[in-house]
Amino acid sequence: MARSFVFVVSLAGAIAVIAGPASGQAPAGLTLDQALAEALDRNPVLAVERNEIGIAAGALRQARVYPFNPELGLEGGAGRARLSDAAPRRDIDSRSAGLSQAIPIRGQWGLRVRSAEAGLNRANAFVKDVERQVAGDVLRTFGDVLVGQERVALAREIVALTTEVRDTAAKLLEAGAVPQLDMLRASVELERAKNRRVSEERNLGTAQRDLALLLGRDPSAPVRAEGPLTFPVPAGDLAALQREALTNRPDRVAAQAAARVAAAELEVVKAERLFPEVRLGLRYDESRDFEAVNRSGLLTLSIPLPLFNRRQGDTERATAELRRQEAQVALIERRIEKDVASAWQQVAASAEVAGAYVSRILPEQDRNFRLLREGYNLGEFRITDVFVGQREFIDAREAHLAAVAELNAAIAELYRAVDRRP
Repeated sequence: MARSFVFVVSLAGAIAVIAGPASGQAPAGLTLDQALAEALDRNPVLAVERNEIGIAAGALRQARVYPFNPELGLEGGAGRARLSDAAPRRDIDSRSAGLSQAIPIRGQWGLRVRSAEAGLNRANAFVKDVERQVAGDVLRTFGDVLVGQERVALAREIVALTTEVRDTAAKLLEAGAVPQLDMLRASVELERAKNRRVSEERNLGTAQRDLALLLGRDPSAPVRAEGPLTFPVPAGDLAALQREALTNRPDRVAAQAAARVAAAELEVVKAERLFPEVRLGLRYDESRDFEAVNRSGLLTLSIPLPLFNRRQGDTERATAELRRQEAQVALIERRIEKDVASAWQQVAASAEVAGAYVSRILPEQDRNFRLLREGYNLGEFRITDVFVGQREFIDAREAHLAAVAELNAAIAELYRAVDRRP
């Protein structure tokens, strides 16, 4: 009876240690919605990639400008001459001024504008795809922090419970109810528990730094995740999620825009094979030869003759590029379907494993460990039996957290594959 009372007091003390506030000031909590919004606003990778939109917008603005400037030509000459050896020398001079303008034909200007517009659409879709990847990384790392916090809490709980068991063994040793070996084994088990706590705290710190980097924060500042331990599963069956992904995925949109860019470039090359441009000119000439003054105006037209260079290689290259981009679109569509199907299957498998721990394994291990501790206080079991049961209980809870981590990672990949936010 006395041993049972000592254990109850010890267990109450362990619960008080677990429930009590941790030393030091806890970092401010962060929800998943807040983390996603902060990452999309401040992520350093996104800050770099969003410049692609400005680059493409500048290219479009330049494409909309008329591509050719007019050219002004001025010529002049002066000298002295005479009609015969006996005649005096007279001044002669000439001057001319001309203005020419290149004019694109066959719609090359409009084709270049179309190509630049498709390039801007591709840049926007590319940035959206980077946002999708960042959101997936945040979701996955946020889940790592959630599970890491639970692992640290479990490790601290184990330290508290093992401390109380050691203290109980010490009191029972003083009463002569247990041998010295129980005290030694309890001390060894306590050191193992403390080592586990240090390891889990280190792992949690790594996950917190990874999350801080994704959020654009100082990695040295700890981040505490708040929210349910398990993420919600995206609603919808596999076929519906695949259709949604094919509609929404920005990498598919970017590939389609790249195909439009390639098609526009091919049209430009075809348009420039024979007559890329013509040049119109207006010229005024004036010359004075002795007593005669000559003035004339000329209208000029210059057309390049495609005798040698018809851009055969450029046409072949542009055609191959278009085919490559079209094949890339088909490849991405198949990859999207595979990504969604793989993540969906992983979610189903991980959910089954995690559910088994919650419904059956953890309750059974908890009951077994409780009975072992009560039996030890009643003299029915040795302390080694208690610690064996404790390790089995710890292993079960750690395996449950590992299953939750795998489930959260699979859910994060499913959200990433569908391009949806929780």
